[in-house]
Amino acid sequence: MSKKVFELNENEKMFASKIAGDCWKMPKFSINRQVSGKYYFTDKRIAFLATGLIGTESVSWEIEIKNISTIKKCLTPPFFPFGILITMKNGDKYKLSIFSRNKYYEWISNQLN
Repeated sequence: MSKKVFELNENEKMFASKIAGDCWKMPKFSINRQVSGKYYFTDKRIAFLATGLIGTESVSWEIEIKNISTIKKCLTPPFFPFGILITMKNGDKYKLSIFSRNKYYEWISNQLN
């Protein structure tokens, strides 16, 4: 089985792609767990494709921006100021860790308005 590849949907515009980062929290895990990968930001969704040799499909995800309830800046372990905590309307949470956090935080915030 080949690794998942990110593809734009019809009428979707890319903001940023292949942005290296980590995901520390996602609905599949009850505790923080560091998973490295690449982020993709479009005007409709945010996707995270995990990198590694085995099991990346199970920790890769994508969310629709219209389903985001709130976002806030946060710390990532141990105490780095790289985090963005996304809470979905259904209560699911995602903790992104990404350099240039302010750029992506502002962009996501603007998409929610």
